[in-house]
Amino acid sequence: MNKTMEIIAPCFYANLTQRQKKHVETFFAKNNFKVRWGKNVFKKTVQLSGKQFYATDGERLSDLMKAFKTNPDVVMVVRGGGGVARLLPLIDWDVLKKSTSLFVGFSDATVFQNVYYAKTGEPSITGMIAKYVAETPQEAIISSFLNAVNGGDIDFKGLPCYTKGKASGTLIGGNLTSFVNLVGTPYMPVLKGKILLLEEVEEPPYKLDSMLTHLKNAGVFDKVSGVILGDFYQCRNTYDKTDDNAYKVLQNFFKGFKIPVMYGLPYGHAAQHFCLPFGTKTTMDTQKRTIHIDGIKKKR
Repeated sequence: MNKTMEIIAPCFYANLTQRQKKHVETFFAKNNFKVRWGKNVFKKTVQLSGKQFYATDGERLSDLMKAFKTNPDVVMVVRGGGGVARLLPLIDWDVLKKSTSLFVGFSDATVFQNVYYAKTGEPSITGMIAKYVAETPQEAIISSFLNAVNGGDIDFKGLPCYTKGKASGTLIGGNLTSFVNLVGTPYMPVLKGKILLLEEVEEPPYKLDSMLTHLKNAGVFDKVSGVILGDFYQCRNTYDKTDDNAYKVLQNFFKGFKIPVMYGLPYGHAAQHFCLPFGTKTTMDTQKRTIHIDGIKKKR
């Protein structure tokens, strides 16, 4: 066992049973990672709703900063949910820039990943949280995570498009709701020369249209080089039986865009999805129907 992993909860607390916690440790041990848990990962100090809790800002910040200061090979989020944006003004980004750790997160944690890239220039991995291996994990998630953590490139073929073209740039974005929350803040990454990746879960089609319209009105789509759409999982009205209406909204919204917009990337909250390098060079080609994402090369 020659690698270390620190699991932290900058978003919601770790709602894991002891059996699930052991399962996480066992799984990563089989893949040569010794797991350490942040001191406050299981704390339920602040209640947001009936079943949703997180530790205080100070407790969550303490775990995050300690993790990056101690330089484990990987710093991984236990789950998403909400709350990480509250930590952005409190983080000492110089400490994170000096760290050799590779950050891994997903969902609400993509707020942090976008700012982490903007402040440090460092890539990370999106699509993986520790909770995914608390039970029997999906093969696509595991194989793509191990590929990404070992610096592998990743290619996708046969993907359709809403608008045509070819573009290259650094991959940013992630969860749509989380990305929208960066608009108008000092934490939004520079958008020029970027490929914007978006996914969403359990938001009705009208909210998708509203959030995308906000990005458009903020000039986001005038600056990025291309857009890649992942899963919009269970994004439906209460009377819908499928996600078809969500994809009709997406098709209508992106119709006529002058930058390439590809869709169908298996990234998002569906059970079978891929983990991706985040903050690395990405090339999309609608004629070839391909997307190539460079792997992460360690800085030290």
